[in-house]
Amino acid sequence: MKKIKTGIASFGMSGRVFHAPFIEANEAFDLTAICERSKNEASKLYPKVQVVRSLEELISIDEIELIIVNTPDTTHYDYCKAALKAGKHVIVEKPFVFSVSEGEELIELAEKNGLVLTVFQNRRWDGDFLTLQKVLKDNSLGRIVEYRAGFQRFKNYIVEGSWKEERNRYVGIVYNLGPHLVDQAVCLFGKPEGVFAQISCQREGSKVDDYFQINLIYKGLNVLLTASQLMKEPIASFVLNGVNGSFVKYGVDPQENQLKAGMKPTDIGYGVDKLENYGILNVEVAGESNRGPVATDPGNYMLFFDNVALAIRDNLSPAISARENLTIIQILAAAYQSHEEKKIVFF
Repeated sequence: MKKIKTGIASFGMSGRVFHAPFIEANEAFDLTAICERSKNEASKLYPKVQVVRSLEELISIDEIELIIVNTPDTTHYDYCKAALKAGKHVIVEKPFVFSVSEGEELIELAEKNGLVLTVFQNRRWDGDFLTLQKVLKDNSLGRIVEYRAGFQRFKNYIVEGSWKEERNRYVGIVYNLGPHLVDQAVCLFGKPEGVFAQISCQREGSKVDDYFQINLIYKGLNVLLTASQLMKEPIASFVLNGVNGSFVKYGVDPQENQLKAGMKPTDIGYGVDKLENYGILNVEVAGESNRGPVATDPGNYMLFFDNVALAIRDNLSPAISARENLTIIQILAAAYQSHEEKKIVFF
């Protein structure tokens, strides 16, 4: 397979941790250029890679086939559009866009030009989520009546000068962590009938939402998704309750922390969960109880990039459909509407 020459549109945490290591390690890709607007960190880590100072300069490089749009969330629509118009395939960080109409325009542009457009919903390859899917497939819990999932953070201060702290509904925790949680829920259970949400600013001086609780409405199933910047003590990251019992998982997928610490996705032990974080399956059938740990499947974000390579070279459908992600955007918009109107928003 001819290597896919790739450009990364930003070298902040996302580019440094979630993209460059995988493009560099994957034999299907060639890390050709990185856009770093003022610093020179990229050249220290990847001295053979061309460094440019603007998106315009990046997409003007003829040999580049794929652009990773991992810039601030509010730039996604404009930067994706520019890259697609330049004839480049695109991976865009979540959130894809902020309106269904913007997403449809980008999808039509990609389809018209025979280009791959996919969203980096990497959390589908978290080990705990893969394990959760396995538990559901085994049907040991029987009919599922409740699903809870959440991201807990603790940052009780404001980072002055950060775009993530600017007053804008699109840069708060709803659009930062919400796309992951909603995408996982929709992946498991399909599109809900409606949404009920509570969204707030809990930190002193916060200009952006830093807490949410989103209920997705399904027939016979309660889905509760939460995230906060003020959760110091760990709570369960996943809970499944069914007519036969429960599955509970603590801890977080290790990949992000491993990558931040400098671990490579090809290193031994990458994506492997700690034994103490294994989930607990507790079921009772016909009066007989059975409780024990469930080994966490290794997480592997590399599988996302493997799939993108096949989509580009073999014309396969990407695992993360941009059109499918319009549902995520619709649900997040409905969450804000629900919060503002204090009612369930039905689709």
